[in-house]
Amino acid sequence: MNRCYVFLISVILSLISCKKYEDSVSQADYLMVVTSASSLGDMGYNDQIMSGIMHFYEANDVSMNLVRPHKTEEASQAIHKWQTETKGKGKSLLVLAGSEYERLLTIGELNLSDNQQILLFESKNQNLPEGVNTFHINRYGASYLAGCMAKEHEAATIIAAMPGDPILEESIQGFTDGYQAHSDKRVELVYLSDKEDGFAKADSAYRVASEIQNAFIFPLAGGSNSGIYKYSRETDFYLPLIVGMDTDCSMYSNRVPFSMVVHIDKVIEQYLTDWMNDALMEKNQTFGLESGMIDIAFSPVFYRNLDIWENYYENEDYWVNAYQSHKAEAIGKEEEYEKN
Repeated sequence: MNRCYVFLISVILSLISCKKYEDSVSQADYLMVVTSASSLGDMGYNDQIMSGIMHFYEANDVSMNLVRPHKTEEASQAIHKWQTETKGKGKSLLVLAGSEYERLLTIGELNLSDNQQILLFESKNQNLPEGVNTFHINRYGASYLAGCMAKEHEAATIIAAMPGDPILEESIQGFTDGYQAHSDKRVELVYLSDKEDGFAKADSAYRVASEIQNAFIFPLAGGSNSGIYKYSRETDFYLPLIVGMDTDCSMYSNRVPFSMVVHIDKVIEQYLTDWMNDALMEKNQTFGLESGMIDIAFSPVFYRNLDIWENYYENEDYWVNAYQSHKAEAIGKEEEYEKN
């Protein structure tokens, strides 16, 4: 998704959010979306969420309100307001587009009325109150597959936003296991911060990228990933290769042979469509590599723009062959990971 489209979405949703709240909740079908703090502009996961929501909104007669909280307290207030003002009215769905909001649903009593439902992103918690649905994108298998595909490279480096984030740690483990299963080299891990601002440190990511001599970079830093792509664009004959993250990132750098794509736009659009059609949503659902909702996408321009390369991938079939050789293995490893 390009930045012009992101800006357009921001403007449209700002206008939607400025509608008088009381007018919105009186409509037959009402949707409130609470975005993650690291919201629009990350050129990846969060932008794809908004793309899916906007596609649904444009195709359906539904009233919508967008809340972009800067603090957890603001999100908590939005949840309380939604619950109070939609109770007993038309059908209403609250979308919490971030795993950080799970804790808010476990504090105090959350008694939803029959017309209210909540959809929480990236949670495996099966003990949340009635009316709360969750889903999780399992990134272990796709990350493992990316690690396998990087096996011939002489080194591998993970650049992550922060330690302790369950989603990041799952990806870190997967890529590390995949790479080290087929290489005697160890994976280096670099964190940009010890807290959530690591997702918004593009300058720090730029500096880290400048210090890497030759490695396969697996970037897990949200909006900060733009700093890595930027350095690779500005540096002639940059040796490292980079895995594109969350969406097809081939346009951001000539050094991206493939991307690990999360089709979160399709996931959220399907959930919203099911809700709109009164279809029963599963209480908890996980989408892994086998589901197709997360997969590897090959760059259509990598070899066309190649100005420096290594022998192991000079054959244009290398990446496709590596993908096909290790996909079944990655799916099996993901199944084992889920059981543990």
